[in-house]
Amino acid sequence: MSRKIGIEALKQVTKRYARKQNRWVKNRFLSRPGPSVPPVYGLEVSDVSKWEESVLEPALEIVQSFIQGHKPTAAPIKMPYNEAENKRSYHMCNICDRIIIGDREWAAHIKSKSHLNQLKKRRRLDSDAVSTMESQSISPDHDKEPKEKGSPGHNNQELKCSI
Repeated sequence: MSRKIGIEALKQVTKRYARKQNRWVKNRFLSRPGPSVPPVYGLEVSDVSKWEESVLEPALEIVQSFIQGHKPTAAPIKMPYNEAENKRSYHMCNICDRIIIGDREWAAHIKSKSHLNQLKKRRRLDSDAVSTMESQSISPDHDKEPKEKGSPGHNNQELKCSI
């Protein structure tokens, strides 16, 4: 019984890992292709009984064509492209202190973990600063402190006299 449970758990984890890999390939190579991104080819892997003819042979053919230096017969996967999108637009992210070129890259940056973490950190610092400012301005002893300690101009005059 525990063997069956273990096999099912392994299948679930494997499926999750495959979905994660597909998502990574899509985001890295297909959604934002750059000049150094290799072509990505899709193969039909749903039927395990036809593995050799639907996966192995086409994959070997693609690899052999690259090794021999000519174009494979299979067409690479292309993501739909919006013609109105500007690939050379210039965006400056003041939060992350980065320059982003291209509308698609900018949209991806705005959604990225690093940008969202920087934004959260900035908001936290700003709210801490505001609360500190408010607590200082509300404090009744705040107005008395400069008189008791002496104003900065008064301290400078004392220093000049003692020199």
